Amino acid sequence: MLTKVKDTPTFYSKIEIINSTRMLTILGAILFLMFAIVDIWAMPSSLSEALIARGIVIFFLIITYLSTFNTLFYNYKESILSGIFLIASTGIEYMIYKATPSDHAYSIYFVGLVLILMTLYSWSYLNIIASLYVTACVISGYIIIELYFRHTTKMLSLAELFTNLFFISTAVVIGIVARLMRDQFLRENHKLQKSLAKALINKTEEAESNAYLANHDALTGLTNRRHIIKLLEEALETAKRESKFLVIMFIDLNGFKQINDIYGHSMGDKVLKVIAQRLSMAIRDNDYLARLGGDEYLIGLLVEKQELSIISSLVEKYRQVISSPMNIDGNNVKVGASIGISAYPMHGNKIRVLMDIADMKMYQAKKASHNEANTGANGGMNKENQVVIFPGSSRRI
Repeated sequence: MLTKVKDTPTFYSKIEIINSTRMLTILGAILFLMFAIVDIWAMPSSLSEALIARGIVIFFLIITYLSTFNTLFYNYKESILSGIFLIASTGIEYMIYKATPSDHAYSIYFVGLVLILMTLYSWSYLNIIASLYVTACVISGYIIIELYFRHTTKMLSLAELFTNLFFISTAVVIGIVARLMRDQFLRENHKLQKSLAKALINKTEEAESNAYLANHDALTGLTNRRHIIKLLEEALETAKRESKFLVIMFIDLNGFKQINDIYGHSMGDKVLKVIAQRLSMAIRDNDYLARLGGDEYLIGLLVEKQELSIISSLVEKYRQVISSPMNIDGNNVKVGASIGISAYPMHGNKIRVLMDIADMKMYQAKKASHNEANTGANGGMNKENQVVIFPGSSRRI
């Protein structure tokens, strides 16, 4: 009955075990075919029995080779490999039994048995427990053949038997040492690969983090000034190519300095984050949003000509989003917004020019708001929001 074995060291790769098994079965089949040639020369009287034994072993080798292409092979590899080594060694021991110790064939078959045991440890990927079990079965079978099944006139002397067992034991020890050296090499190689993979992941994450930090504002997570210029340059090229309009809004918070002065910069940072979150949810999917620094934000819109009429309603929407009261750490705070707008192609065909115009209009709106507050214009009411949309067009909201 096949059983799953889960104690194969993790530094053995699945493909490595499968390829090794395939190579073992091919070499094993070649070895037994060569033994068949030896049988013709060395044991003509038992040739039919020898060929039958060789054929059985080669048949199971072929079955094992084909099984490696089945997905279940890896789950039951220990049982399959143990079985094929036992079958191969039994085939050789049968020929040892049929041969006379004084024949050359006996020596050739004995060498084949030694090779199988060395291969068991040095080439296969059987776990050590299964390997020792197979070894014990092979040695026990050899001893039983020599002590109980062979005719007394053809038996090995005890000295010869112990000598052969010494050779077998030596082969096993050499195989175990070879396995330990191989496993040590594979273990170190596995550790090195894991270290390199981890270093590569860390390096990649660090590079991604650096790229993110280079393009985004550390406080709010919004696109920063440097990166928004690049994005707007690309949007401008699209606008030129597709005859669209690129609208840029500069937004400056009104009353933000007072919050910093009264509640401290920690509160101010939280206000900036809230405004960033609100604007992120308010803009359309394909619009651009950035924090330029301090309490200044930028919104970019790539629109068709017929969409220019909605700019005023979008401005009103953003104004309301910004000016809605906030409760932060139990404190009710509120800011307003001064907004300046420029657009391609009406105000220029370069991003720097468009940004400068929007910035200028934003400061005009802010100045108008301050002047109104100082002079008591409009009934002495201090309006929180002022918008300059296009040159020659200024309105209070």
